Amino acid sequence: MNYKGRLLFTAGFILSAGGAALATEKPLDPMAATDSPSQAVQTALEADQEAPLQIIVSRKDQRLRVYRGQEVIATSRVSTGKAGHSTPTGIFSILEKRRQHFSNIYDSAPMPYMQRLTWSGIALHESGSVPNYPASHGCVRLPRGFASKLFSMTERGAHVIIANREAEPELIHNARLFQPEDVQLANKLTELSLGPTQPVKGHGKIALLDDRPSEDPLAAKISMRLNLLDQVKRDNSPIRVFITRQPRGNLVREVQIMLNELGFDAGEPDGLAGKATYGAVRAFIKSRQGSIEDQAQPLKAVIDKTLLTALYHAAGKGEVPTGHIYVRSRFKPLFDAPIMIKNPEAPLGAHLLTATHSRTQSGKLDWLSVNLTDRYDDSMQTRLGVTQDMDNEALVASSAILDRIEIPDEVRAQIDLLVNSGSSITISDRGFSRETTPVGTDFIVLTKPDLPSARPIQKTVERKKPAKPNQVARSKTEPVQEAPKKKGLFSMLINRGASLTEVKTR
Repeated sequence: MNYKGRLLFTAGFILSAGGAALATEKPLDPMAATDSPSQAVQTALEADQEAPLQIIVSRKDQRLRVYRGQEVIATSRVSTGKAGHSTPTGIFSILEKRRQHFSNIYDSAPMPYMQRLTWSGIALHESGSVPNYPASHGCVRLPRGFASKLFSMTERGAHVIIANREAEPELIHNARLFQPEDVQLANKLTELSLGPTQPVKGHGKIALLDDRPSEDPLAAKISMRLNLLDQVKRDNSPIRVFITRQPRGNLVREVQIMLNELGFDAGEPDGLAGKATYGAVRAFIKSRQGSIEDQAQPLKAVIDKTLLTALYHAAGKGEVPTGHIYVRSRFKPLFDAPIMIKNPEAPLGAHLLTATHSRTQSGKLDWLSVNLTDRYDDSMQTRLGVTQDMDNEALVASSAILDRIEIPDEVRAQIDLLVNSGSSITISDRGFSRETTPVGTDFIVLTKPDLPSARPIQKTVERKKPAKPNQVARSKTEPVQEAPKKKGLFSMLINRGASLTEVKTR
C-alpha cells in the first residue's frame, strides 16, 4: 500500500470510529433518539451556520472577536477611547450602518463603514490610525480592510459587547429559559400583564364577541395584544427581553393599576402621579381607617412600596413584584410586565443570553451566556438596596440569576410564542441606561468594570540641551555671575560724579 493509500485508509478508520462513537452516545431527549448519526451531524452543522453573530471587544487587550455561536470566525486589533474619552463598556446592538459617514461632532471627520452603537455617537468604524492602545474619542476604530469585511458580515440588531477584559459566550442550561411553543393566549392574559393602552376604536383581524367593537376595555386590550403578537410572529424577527429591578416609574403605574382595580379612580395608568392619582390614594387610605390593617400599618399619602404592598394585600394578590420584564422587537416596545426577583438584596450583575438553534433537539433553542463585570459604588448599592462584595470580581453566574427570577405564566406564554434563534435576554440591576430610547434602540446596558481602562504606558525621558562648543557646563552649586547691564547716559553721569567725589575725599 503506497503512502496515499495508507492516508485514505487511516482517514476512513478515524471517520468510522467517530461515527461509531457518535452512534453509541446517549441521546439527550426522546426526539434525538430517533435521529441517525448523520442527521445529528447535519443538524449540528446547520445550527452552527445559522447561529447569530456576536461581536465582543476587549478594552484591555484592544482586540475585537466575532463569534458565530461559540466559534471565533474573525478577529482584529482595535483602538478604543483614550483617557478623557473612554469607550463605554456594556451591551449594545448595531442600530445603523453606513458605508460612508462623516462625524457630526468632530469637524465632519470621515468614518467609513460606520456601524452605530448609540445615538450619542459611539460606533465601530474604519480608521487609518489603529495603534495598539486607546487613541480614539470614544468610538472603536477598525483597521482598513477588516472594517469592510465586518460591515459585510453584520446586520442591524446584531449584539456588540464592549468589556474591560476578554469575554466569550458559554453554553448554559436552565429550565427557566424560553423555548418556542404555540399556546392559546386569549384566556391567559390579564389586566396587570397588559398594562395601559390607547383608547380602542376597533379590533382589526380578531373579533372576540362579534363584528362590532366590544365595549369591554379588557376585551379590547386582549384583542390588540393578540393582533400585535400575531404580527410579530409572522414577521419572525428576533425579540429582545430585558429583566431588571422594579423602577420608580413602574411603581407609580402599578399603584395606579391597583387603585383602579379596587374601585378608586386613579386615571389612566401612565406612571405619572397627578391629582387623580393622589385623590385615589387618599380615598383608599380613608377606606382603611379603623380597620385592623390600618392599626397595624398606618399609611400616608405617599406613593411608595408600603402603599403598593397594602394595595396588593387589599386585592388579595400576595407579594409586591420586585422586578420588571420588557420585550421589544425591531427596536420597538411590544409589552412589559412585573415579575418577582427572589433575594432582591443580592445583585443581579450584567448578562447577555442569546438563543440559537439547538444542536441536539429539533425545534428547540440552545442559549449562550456572556457574563460581564459590573461594580456598584456605595450610592448605587443604597439606591438598589443591594450589598455587593467588593473583594470578588463582581461576576454572578447566569444560571444562578435565572433561578431567582419568577415570571408569570401569561407573560412567559407570550414570550414562548415569539422567541426564536437570534432572540436575546439582557439582565441588569441598573435598569434603562440613558442610551436606551423609547423607540429606535434595543436595550442598551452600561456597566462599570472593576479594572481601569487600558492606556498606553509612556515613559517620560528627560531631554538635555546639547552644550555649545567651547562651553564648559557649570556645576549646580557654582554661583552664576550676572552679565553687566547696559548703562544709560544719566546713570553714567551719576557714576562719573561718584568717582570724582571718591577721588576728592581720599
